[in-house]
Amino acid sequence: MTMQSSHRHITTDHEEIRRWIEAHHGAPARLANTATANSAGVLRIDVPGHGTAGLEHLSWHEWFTAFDGQRLALCYPDPHVHGGTSAWFELVHRDIGDEVFS
Repeated sequence: MTMQSSHRHITTDHEEIRRWIEAHHGAPARLANTATANSAGVLRIDVPGHGTAGLEHLSWHEWFTAFDGQRLALCYPDPHVHGGTSAWFELVHRDIGDEVFS
């Protein structure tokens, strides 16, 4: 699902991300068996009911270290727009376009 850019919020703020994930009963995770000596693996958010089989939970510290190292941001519906409480989300690269992340 792709959202119009005017209806999405993108952030790299750790506290905001943690609050959003926990508000949706999620947990920091990665795809199982993707970690290497040089990488924490493919990061995911384990949200119940969103096809999360094959995930390993991580500590917040480990997840945010990898999140910053991989230059990721969390994209989710703008909370000020109708439908902004949706559990839809996407981990995106910070380097997309000229967007400024909060």
